[in-house]
Amino acid sequence: MHRTSNSTGDRAIIAKGRHTLLVESSPFGSAAYVAPKPTSTLHATWQGIKRMTQPQTQFGTEILYGGGITAFIGATIFEMGSVLLMLEAINENRTGCFGWALEKLVESDAENATKLIVRPDKDTCSHHHKNKQNLVGKGHVKPPASSLSTASSTSSNRCVANQPKQPEFTEAENRSWVWFPSTQEFKSHYLRELGFLACLAQLTGASVFWISGFTALPGINNKLGSQGLLDGIYWAPQIVGGTGFIISGMLFMLETQSKWYKPAFGVLGWHIGFWNIVGAFGFTLCGALGPAYGNSGAEYQASLATFWGSWAFLIGSVIQWYESLDKYPVET
Repeated sequence: MHRTSNSTGDRAIIAKGRHTLLVESSPFGSAAYVAPKPTSTLHATWQGIKRMTQPQTQFGTEILYGGGITAFIGATIFEMGSVLLMLEAINENRTGCFGWALEKLVESDAENATKLIVRPDKDTCSHHHKNKQNLVGKGHVKPPASSLSTASSTSSNRCVANQPKQPEFTEAENRSWVWFPSTQEFKSHYLRELGFLACLAQLTGASVFWISGFTALPGINNKLGSQGLLDGIYWAPQIVGGTGFIISGMLFMLETQSKWYKPAFGVLGWHIGFWNIVGAFGFTLCGALGPAYGNSGAEYQASLATFWGSWAFLIGSVIQWYESLDKYPVET
């Protein structure tokens, strides 16, 4: 590091690497040199952001290798997530686990006042997430009490009431985990469930979209040759896959709404579907602009659509991650 100073007290520090220049002005008169303008102002920052999008800042194989490899990884993760989402939809509400317990509360400050308290009943939960041994399977359930406890806590004056009777399931419905539903279950139940249809649309869209991720790999994308072949196996799967994502997001939003025209702003699932739709439109728009990629304006807008579409999917994924960790949500 080199230090430069003058008789008036001004000094400049030049560092290696980024060549940082630190200028401290002296209150005693003018400096002996003219320093560049600070780069930390809003105007300078905006100029720096614009410089990030200039073509001369790209390295030779940035789009082919950087874009192609990350596109393949992202499409593969989309496919894996869609498969897991479909498995969750198939096994939803299969255990008959209510998840909540009722308690009778005796109010000591009121005359004969009783209330029922609803609380999470984690001990008797039989969902697969209670299983710590592997990814799937039935949760560990504690044996129920043989009789109703009549002793109440002196601190809270509560006595536990019997859990509501669970609905009876057939042998096929009572399986704790299935990989594929039966034909009868598929026709009578799943085809009439919005959540399953949304997962099916997303899995279909992700499977088609994966084709564009595969053909984006170096050694494939740069060997396609004709524009017609590029449009058919690279850009078209993005359009079809993005359309599947749009349908999936719309169904996820409708699933949470009491009426088809009334948004459910208070439900996390609605916001997940909304951001998925925004991201899906971005991916679809990128594919639609792809055949005109020779035009600089279309190329810029296609890249921009992928950028904000990816951010929208990221926001939706973070919300979905948060939602998945709350096993006992309470909605009004």
